[in-house]
Amino acid sequence: MFTKEDIEILAYQRYKTGENYDKSIWFLAELCVTINKNVKNGYDIKPLETDNLVLLINENVNGVLLTPTKEQIKELAEFIYTAHPEKSKLHFFIAEKQLLLEEIKKIIKENRRNQ
Repeated sequence: MFTKEDIEILAYQRYKTGENYDKSIWFLAELCVTINKNVKNGYDIKPLETDNLVLLINENVNGVLLTPTKEQIKELAEFIYTAHPEKSKLHFFIAEKQLLLEEIKKIIKENRRNQ
């Protein structure tokens, strides 16, 4: 898994890119919806909260990461935008979700090899 320090390093790297607020919100929404589509109880993972859940891959994930539709991302992006989180917190949440999604990808890849 990953550590809080890993998240902080990635969040700082995102901060250094100077990405605008709206793009950050969209990216966070996209990460969350992708995670939610691929994990049992994924909708328990909230975009503006830190989670440390034991994750199990959905049965309908068959060796390939499921991707969300633009409409699904847009819906969550609007919710995040309405919450108006601080940009520094956005970087942290994005970094956390990026690392979480990487772990999910590893599990999917490993499961594909073991089948």
